[in-house]
Amino acid sequence: MGRRSVNILRKAMTGQGGSMKANLQTLDAAAVASTVLASTTGIVGGSMTSKTQIANGFSGALTKNTWYLAPVDGDAITATLPLASVSTAGDAIVVQYNVAMSNGETHKYGTSGEFFMAGSTVYRTTGATGSAIGLIKSADVADGAADDFLNLIGLTNSGPGIGSIVVFTFNGSNWQVEAHCESSGTGIAANLSVFAGT
Repeated sequence: MGRRSVNILRKAMTGQGGSMKANLQTLDAAAVASTVLASTTGIVGGSMTSKTQIANGFSGALTKNTWYLAPVDGDAITATLPLASVSTAGDAIVVQYNVAMSNGETHKYGTSGEFFMAGSTVYRTTGATGSAIGLIKSADVADGAADDFLNLIGLTNSGPGIGSIVVFTFNGSNWQVEAHCESSGTGIAANLSVFAGT
């Protein structure tokens, strides 16, 4: 701890320079500001020791700060997110796809009335033909006012396929999501995953 932080701590504990609450808030801000997070690789890893498998036919709430594996059968699920009122800035949820979604099935993520942050994005393949099949992407972007669900929609030849990943993060007010969908099958169809109000 630096000299400045020590002095702030001393004032907070003795009540000098304002109320105890105000001084502790100042100390907290100073501690955050003076902390540098770094690694030799530039990558910071999580402390998890395992990933959680989502059950086939799942319908329920996801747990914050958990890394999930999508259902092994690729069929429909409905997954709500933690309410904003019980979430903290920095909370995260990841869903990793090691299995392609089944044709015509939907993975619905979100909570009614709690809108995704504007700019949240789902990237999906377009089915462009030629040598770029399965590589060209389109994007659907949440508007922040009406989109409280992300619907990943399975199609035989457009995914979401193996390697797709969905990352939810909480900013202190809203959940935001970045979903990157890979293709599947021949890759010739356009994926229809989208943000929606239902």
